[in-house]
Amino acid sequence: MRTDLRLRLWLSIIFLMFGQVAAGATGISALDRIRQHGTITVAMFAEDVPPFFYEDERGDLVGIDPSLARDIAAKLGVDLVYNRVARTFDDVIEEVAAGRADIAISLLSDTLERAMRVSFSRSYVSVRQFMLINRLELARIISARRTVDGASMPALLNSPSARIGVIGGTSYVGFLKEDFPEATAVEFDDWSTMLGAIKSGQIVALMYDEIEIGNWRLEDSAGSLELRPLQLVGHPDTIAIALGRNDPDLKIWIDLYLSKIEGSGFLRSILDTYLYSTDRMLAND
Repeated sequence: MRTDLRLRLWLSIIFLMFGQVAAGATGISALDRIRQHGTITVAMFAEDVPPFFYEDERGDLVGIDPSLARDIAAKLGVDLVYNRVARTFDDVIEEVAAGRADIAISLLSDTLERAMRVSFSRSYVSVRQFMLINRLELARIISARRTVDGASMPALLNSPSARIGVIGGTSYVGFLKEDFPEATAVEFDDWSTMLGAIKSGQIVALMYDEIEIGNWRLEDSAGSLELRPLQLVGHPDTIAIALGRNDPDLKIWIDLYLSKIEGSGFLRSILDTYLYSTDRMLAND
């Protein structure tokens, strides 16, 4: 009886193993899945972030990322569906990791931490990192230090007395720890709250990309009297498309797609239209 039981147990294990292999062999690829469904679901942050994605006066979603999403869907011959439930950029990543979206095109920094949950395409744009500094609060930090001769601006801000703001759930939480390990990090839920905090002097500086700070400059040209931008150098914030880790064929296709639109000039035309216009350019003040 024991021999018979062992035999049946081994047979069950063998059948299970072969069943799993067969299931993997018959599983469809990501590209086939998308084309069979007739749709590609693109995850995107819930709030608008011009010029990458935002609603125009007609209520249409426009910008760099929707332009890419529409073209990808057209090239695949499928309909485009947006998933905009994510309230943070890390949540956008989670929508792809959990399989609720095929890809994410949403001003996503391709960080090493995020790459443990999803795959990333090649980068399609690199945005500069900036700080926005409260002039009065900076002057107070300088006056409190006995020696500042020759000290760079980043060196002045890399101290416990410097409260620097970042938005929680973004790659800038990690960037701040890396670039200003001695500073006091203050996390905010959104840009408007963080901007209010620096204007009121609750923080001496905030750290974010040229996109939001460029938007601020466009909307509040007089704001430079109290706040000053400062570009950070050292490591660029590269932006890429997120894909499922089990979709290697889709990653190969997306990388080839990005290579081709870069060569054709289509990518550059999108960036020139939305990002590199003269009214958006930032410089140290």
